[in-house]
Amino acid sequence: MSDSPNEFDAVLGNSARPMMGSVVLGGLEGIRQRLKSDRIDQRIAALQQVQHAPAGLDLLVQALNDSAIAVQKVAYKLLQPYPELLQNYPHYRLFECLAALKGHHTGITAIALATQHLRYFDRKVAISASRDGLIQVWDIAAEEATFSIPAYTFVYTISIDTEADIFTIQGARRQIKSWSLKNGQEIDPTEIKLRQIASVTRNNDRYLISGSQNTIKVWDLQAGREICQLKGHQSLVTAVAVSEDQALIVSGSEDRTVRIWGIADQL
Repeated sequence: MSDSPNEFDAVLGNSARPMMGSVVLGGLEGIRQRLKSDRIDQRIAALQQVQHAPAGLDLLVQALNDSAIAVQKVAYKLLQPYPELLQNYPHYRLFECLAALKGHHTGITAIALATQHLRYFDRKVAISASRDGLIQVWDIAAEEATFSIPAYTFVYTISIDTEADIFTIQGARRQIKSWSLKNGQEIDPTEIKLRQIASVTRNNDRYLISGSQNTIKVWDLQAGREICQLKGHQSLVTAVAVSEDQALIVSGSEDRTVRIWGIADQL
């Protein structure tokens, strides 16, 4: 009998490396035992073993309800190849602030986000407007403004037409203006449906995302309950938007920052 564990064995004991006299448990049963550990790092190590055992996918699904967010996050990432198993999981509770974009000199009034299907502007884009009428087009990955545009009006809402790489704003007295994302050139306004309230957005008719004081609240409309709060802004949250693939939330605040929220390493 060998004292060394096999590839999918788990070792009961406090040492990361098996020591003489350690109890070796094989296969999924060993993984189940480690998932019951009081130590978060032990439970995470067990999940990383599960990814090599297809029969243990149910253990990853169970771990989505672990008491530790760090464990839930590992299970979520390992289940990415199986989107059907994540359909009912409220992934927004894993979100954290990935970036705080600075460049506005007054509070944010409106915001928009596009991460897919852009034809010419092949980057994840956030567009924000502030009380002084300045519009900033942000390259999310680079965490910097690509270009700025003076709108010469208070901007209430922003919408992005990803098929044409155009964004449109509604300003004071229902003034509509449009610009090209390719070069920032103003063009004839497009007939695009504009959002009515900048501080509230919905996702697939299941989630409601809203600014609430200096936090963002995410609500599950089907369950009728609040899922989580995203904290980081220092003042009133005035605008929120969510990406088409639900992977990112972008928010603007009276603290003059634009914040990008998501699951770390998902950008």
